Amino acid sequence: MTDISKYKSVALSHSTCDKLDKIRKVIVPEVSVSRAKALDIIVTEKARKLNGKLSSKNSDWIRWI
Repeated sequence: MTDISKYKSVALSHSTCDKLDKIRKVIVPEVSVSRAKALDIIVTEKARKLNGKLSSKNSDWIRWI
């Protein structure tokens, strides 16, 4: 059973899932990663690129990206 203290679910539209399926084959071409892992990679990369700009003050606009 999934440990709810570590994970949350997210709902995506069918078109977003289709795009994610294409992206996940490109970001790690040697290995087939899950949708959840692909989202984890994408979010981690985006957070790194924001370079410390994530704060509670800015978190409201992040929900709408």
